Amino acid sequence: MDSKVKTNYPDSQWDTGVPEDFGLDSARLKAAVDEIYGIEKRYGVLVIKDGVIIHEKYRRGANAVNKIFSLTKGFGATLIGIAQQQGMLSVHDKISDWLPVHHPEITADAEIRHVLNMTASEAPAGNRWRYNSNFILNSLTGILWLASGRTPVEFYREFLKEPLQLSFDWPSNPRGWIQIGSQGPLPVIEADHRDIARLGLLWLNQGSWGSEQILGADFVSEALTPAFPEANGAYGYLWWLNSNQGIWRTTGGHSGTESRWFPEADENVFMALGAHGKVMIVVPDHNLIMVSMGETPQEQSGAYLAKMMTAVYSFLPA
Repeated sequence: MDSKVKTNYPDSQWDTGVPEDFGLDSARLKAAVDEIYGIEKRYGVLVIKDGVIIHEKYRRGANAVNKIFSLTKGFGATLIGIAQQQGMLSVHDKISDWLPVHHPEITADAEIRHVLNMTASEAPAGNRWRYNSNFILNSLTGILWLASGRTPVEFYREFLKEPLQLSFDWPSNPRGWIQIGSQGPLPVIEADHRDIARLGLLWLNQGSWGSEQILGADFVSEALTPAFPEANGAYGYLWWLNSNQGIWRTTGGHSGTESRWFPEADENVFMALGAHGKVMIVVPDHNLIMVSMGETPQEQSGAYLAKMMTAVYSFLPA
């Protein structure tokens, strides 16, 4: 992102604007949004430029919430980043130093960063990427609890929900435990498109929210770089990447080495993805965020994600 570009940070409400004020063509943007909205069972499409809503379209209204599934991972990475920013932990800490009782699915040499990167299940850590939404990932909640001295749900409310003015409550059990992985005993988060965009705006701006540095810029940079590109160059710390490094792999078994995952998109594009078409695409070079949620059948994920990426780039200047 160009550091000279002014970013608006929403309070309880977002500012709205017209595409032409941001160097974009309304007709091309509308056509792109209609293309995304036409994907099977879309609930909405939201486009943010420089922190301003420049287009949105909804089937049930802007405040309608959706089960976000693995979009939760982006919020989970943020909680760990906040804890590191506050000196409570380091992503280079070994899991066994925090949880001395051996976790059968986490290799003994794994660090927090390996769990964030999905490379913690096989020795040596970092050697193999295995996507996980359950026990391995949810071990981070216990570490956050120990590191902060707060229940995880309290930590979320104080350090993320309040400063970003997020509208959703993170489901928790009576003792305040939350799950970062979407597979577990608790309900998944239900949030609206604008909540997801707030998360994207925080990461787009290197962890800053107005005058507050919520995440360290170094953590953001590390999280949005493939830690072990030969294991998966398309994965950072719970974020999907479009890097040229190593081998890109998807949860559906697709992979490639000849070019990055989406050759038409910039290498620094990053994404949050959830089941059934919960998608946020962040384009740093254009200071732009696109969020679309729906209930598209999961087997169509490769096709609808490629269609969304093509649509986003169809209205951006060369």
